[in-house]
Amino acid sequence: MALRMVLLHLLFVFVGKAFSKRGVKCGGILSASTGNISSPNFPGLYPYNIECVWLIVVSEGSSVLLTFHHFELEYHANCSYDYIKIYNGISEDEGNLLGKFCGDMSPPQFSSSWNVMSIIFHSDRHVAHRGFSVGYRKDMCGGVLTGLSGIISSPGYPQEYSNNAECSWTVHVSNRSVVSLVFLDFQLENNGGCNFDYVAIFDGPTTKHKHLGNYCGGDKPPDTVTTSNQLLVVFKSDFNIGGRGFRAYYYSAECQQILTSISGNFTSPNYPHIYPNNINCHWTITLSAGYRVKLSFPVMELEDQNSLTSSCDYDSVAVYDGSSESDPLLGRWCGSEQPPSVLSKGNKLLVVLTTDRNYAFMGFFASYIGVVPINVSCTRTEFQIQISRQSLPPLDDESIYLGNPACPAQITPTAYKILARFDSICGTAGQKRQNITMLVNSLYIDLSDGKKQNVQEYEVQCDAQRKLAYVNIISIEERNRLNELARLALESIVQGDGGSENSEPHETSDIVFISICVLAVILMLIAIVWLVLL
Repeated sequence: MALRMVLLHLLFVFVGKAFSKRGVKCGGILSASTGNISSPNFPGLYPYNIECVWLIVVSEGSSVLLTFHHFELEYHANCSYDYIKIYNGISEDEGNLLGKFCGDMSPPQFSSSWNVMSIIFHSDRHVAHRGFSVGYRKDMCGGVLTGLSGIISSPGYPQEYSNNAECSWTVHVSNRSVVSLVFLDFQLENNGGCNFDYVAIFDGPTTKHKHLGNYCGGDKPPDTVTTSNQLLVVFKSDFNIGGRGFRAYYYSAECQQILTSISGNFTSPNYPHIYPNNINCHWTITLSAGYRVKLSFPVMELEDQNSLTSSCDYDSVAVYDGSSESDPLLGRWCGSEQPPSVLSKGNKLLVVLTTDRNYAFMGFFASYIGVVPINVSCTRTEFQIQISRQSLPPLDDESIYLGNPACPAQITPTAYKILARFDSICGTAGQKRQNITMLVNSLYIDLSDGKKQNVQEYEVQCDAQRKLAYVNIISIEERNRLNELARLALESIVQGDGGSENSEPHETSDIVFISICVLAVILMLIAIVWLVLL
């Protein structure tokens, strides 16, 4: 019923747009399994100042394959005059936009990731050309996939695939990228040479490109990374014996990154503009053994949670304590509230952005830093700090210090060590923390490489009464926040002192005024008494 209401709403939208100001009829809802679409008056010149919208809807479980036969529109570098827009779904959401085209270079083939595709044609008030002609057909399997990421699965998955099936998927991503293919599930008929039912993978768009392998049986194929921006996946089954089939993710480099630097930033695709719909993007942070990863999200703006379930059922960012989605989940967030920082138990974190078919927003900006494994202990009189040399690149003793450079680390064959008394020049000071006096200082590790400054700051604390020590990394965002709080506190103190100084003259003048009034009253009384005596 809901689907019918949506389609009815769209029908009204399309009918409203089906007539231009000049009375030219175009656009509509197309539900046949195949068909053709062309600009008004094709192959003649299209009219000025029109906008046509076509919605292609095929049967559920299928996709739409779009192929252009002729294309000739007015050219503009940003396609601001006459253009065609193609959407992977309804055109009400820019997150579904697959591309915007103009000029005389025909767009590539497109396949939708579900059973709906939209086309918008727009012309302005000047310059007309012959327009376009495009064909579409329903695809049960296969197609041309152009999104940042997507799913490839056998027909009917996870139900048994049909006999005598033959499907081909061509993945085409941006020219500056490569394609990664990861199989999540795989079960085909098993035979020695994989000649009956199989999946074949090619490093390019055709079977003439490098053949990476044929796969069958129950073992998942290895992860694949192409040498170019195109990949071909072919699935074939024979006349008997089937299986559950397969399900795989493909990613472009913009949607899958492995981050190995000691610190860095990454964002959702297109940030700060809206992210695409229907994507599944992975960022894997992998640091040297011994490090932990601290991750924060200074900016997050995703679709809000489901109001019925109060869960992030639509668009979400999930963080896993490891390198796969089977590792412990540290958190899943959506909406616009800033998530708390998370800290891994090991040297890896996985961040996954998942979006659905509609409603897209600005996305997120993320920042991470590798936390050096630091062994901190304390007595009632001193800090004892030790860092394994295997955990850090080669550093001199002046690159690690407590409080100030006058308290540098000592280098031993296996570790960097600092032994600092609380009453030394290192600057340890007492602070109230939850009604407990803690001895607090800052440990600095300078990892700058000459090209980029990179100084890590750690807060070390000691509960001298219980001889317990703690260490916590201070991120750039936290340091900026602490500096801002300190600045505001200083301003408050200065303003308070200034206020008291300004109030003193007022208090003095008040005293003088009262004294004058009292003296006047006394003189008046004396005058009255003197008159009575006379």
